[in-house]
Parts: sequence; C-alpha cells; structure tokens
Amino acid sequence: MRTRYVQILTLLLVFTDCVEPFDSIPSLNPEPEAEDILVVEATITDRVQVQEVRLSIGGTFLDENDPLGVTAGEVSIEVDDGTIIEFSHIGDGVYRSNEVFGAESNNEYQLRVHYNGDTYISESEELPPIASIEDVYAQRMVNAMGTDGVGIFVDATVNGNTPLFRYQFEETYKIIAPEWNPQDLIFEGVLPPYEFRLVQREQEERVCFGIRLSNDIVQSEGQSLQINQLNGILVHFIPKDDPILQHRYSILIRQLSQGVDAFSFYRLLKEQSTSNNVFTDIQPGFIEGNLKNLDDTDELVIGYFEVAQEDTRRLFFNFADIFPGEDAPPYFINCNFPSAPPPLTPGLTSPLRDAIASGNFVYAGDNNGRVEGGGPYLMVRRPCGDCTALGSNIVPDFWEE
Repeated sequence: MRTRYVQILTLLLVFTDCVEPFDSIPSLNPEPEAEDILVVEATITDRVQVQEVRLSIGGTFLDENDPLGVTAGEVSIEVDDGTIIEFSHIGDGVYRSNEVFGAESNNEYQLRVHYNGDTYISESEELPPIASIEDVYAQRMVNAMGTDGVGIFVDATVNGNTPLFRYQFEETYKIIAPEWNPQDLIFEGVLPPYEFRLVQREQEERVCFGIRLSNDIVQSEGQSLQINQLNGILVHFIPKDDPILQHRYSILIRQLSQGVDAFSFYRLLKEQSTSNNVFTDIQPGFIEGNLKNLDDTDELVIGYFEVAQEDTRRLFFNFADIFPGEDAPPYFINCNFPSAPPPLTPGLTSPLRDAIASGNFVYAGDNNGRVEGGGPYLMVRRPCGDCTALGSNIVPDFWEE
C-alpha cells in the first residue's frame, strides 16, 4: 500500500515552474482545503477481458496514511450506442466489469461513479489510432548516470496520427538459492537435550521465480517517426549488478496507445514526480483530469479515465546473452558467512534449536571444519538456502528456458 500512496502523492503534487510547455497540458488548480478526495484510476483497453477500475480516498498531500479503498461505490461505463457495462467491487477499492469486453473503434465511452450520494462522470473518450509492437529487444548500454547495464527497447508500427504511447511492464526472473541443500534439519524434544536429525525437503526450495511490476510513468516522447515506424523506445533500464539479472530474466511489455489529453496528463505527472523540489515551500496544486462531480462542479477529483489501444510482447534472455564471459551480479543477500551454532551450551541453552525454531535460518550442510569451534551443522540465512523466501517455487505458465 505504501507504493500506491506514493502514486497518489504523484497525483496530488505538481510544481508549475518545472513543467515544459506542451499542447493540451491539463490545467492546474490551487490546493483546496484539507478534505478527503476521490481518486480514480481507470484505463480500459481494446483487449477483450475483464476491465478494472480502482477507487480510493486520499487526503491532502501531507497526509501520511495509506489511501482508503472505496468499497461502497457504484461503477459503470456507458457506451454511446446505449450499452451500459456494470462493475462489481471485489475488495480494497477494486471494481471489475461483470462481463469481458474491449473498447471498439468508432465508439465513445464514459465512466460513471456513484459514491457518497454524489455522481461523478468522465468526459467521453474514444480509442486512439491503432499501433502494434514490432519488436522488443535487450541491449547493453551505459545510462545517463554512467551506470553499465541493459536497456529494454521497443520498436512500434503505427497507423494514423503521431503515436503517443505509455508503457507498463512486468519482470519475472529466476532465483537459485546458492546454499541450498536437499536435506533440512529439524529438532525433536521440548526440553534439552534436543534430538537433531536430517530429513528430505518436502517442496522445491532451490529454484524460484520473482516478480517486479513497473511503478514509473514511461512514455514514447521524443521519438522520431519514419515510415510508420517508431524505433528505439527505451522502456526500462536494469543496472548490471541488479540480482534479477543473475540467471534468466523475462519482461512482459504492455504498450498503451494514448490520446493527446491522456498523454499530456501522464506527462505532467512524470514531470513533477522526477522533480527534486517535491517538499519545498512552492505552493502545490492539482492536475486536472477528465472527471467531475455532477452535483458539485467545484469539487476536485483526482485521476483520469483513459481508453487505450493495447499490445503486448514478452522477451527472455540470460545474463550471459548480454554480458558474455563476465561475472554475474551477486545474490540478493550476502551468503558467504554461514554459522555453526552449538546444539547445547554449558548453560543448557541451544543456539541451534533457536536458529531452526526462528525460521530465519536453514541447514546448508555439515560443518566439517568450515566454521572453527562451531557445532556440527552449517546454518545460513533462509534466503540463501530456501528460495521461497524471495519468490514463488511455482514455474510460471509462460516460462521458457
């Protein structure tokens, strides 16, 4: 929830002196008196699927509490052909459509929200020009900060007007526990002396998969269009020493074709979120989206209802594909210093039993003198010997080796 609160801060704070001129920039309103503010996150696409709308309540920009999901709202989308698509609340302020659908060209869509006795509506929005991902590829590069790493790039084919894209992505990466052992150490007994014995592990704990979701605003600004082709859009940069690159890595790119107003709205959010002056004494304001309260047009509503054309593409690569012959990045934590706690001390305490019972340490092998003066068993921090501390041991359906 902390990440989502930061996103709402992004929606609430803007400093006009750091925004470059741009056509159709959304207007800025002065900061209102402290009050609860409805926050709407809504993007529907042309992909036929269950669509999603999020409603929450955010206070003023100085409020340090997490946003409160709106659970008692009513959400629907009205199509200009008379169709009404109803949404149902599934929890934590998330509303999902009662049926699968995708936005269609030549139709207009309007979001309608009933909450706390008021009705909120968006402007009518339509699907932007169609565009598709032509290629996704990884390339070694040094970023503007001088950091060596790998850039994830997109080439897109467009049709119609100048393309405006927003990108989201989901990273999946293989985790291999470096101190994994096929056996686990357990203890028996309530009082000392305890009995320790080795048993076979009952689940996969050596190889797992981690997931990261994008949390930044990435747009296609500044690219040149040549013969309906947009090339070399940098969507993501990963430093070479990031542990997620250690073995095999995959990224799913989601390209959203945007209209001019939607692009401008997210561009302004991006401008202010990268500012170093977020908590200076410059008077903040609100980025005006395309939503309003029908019953109180002076009330400010945070968010934007967007209709976007969507295309996706997945990429796989190994560390050695990008950095052949070079050392892979280190593991997520330092696993070079195992311990060998004694089974029993003169005071009849058992550091080994305590280590096992805590769940923070796992068996990595017999000591055999690796730790001088220690007990007979090597113990390591759990992530070093059990990958489920960092990810899931279920292989994703899409995974390819």
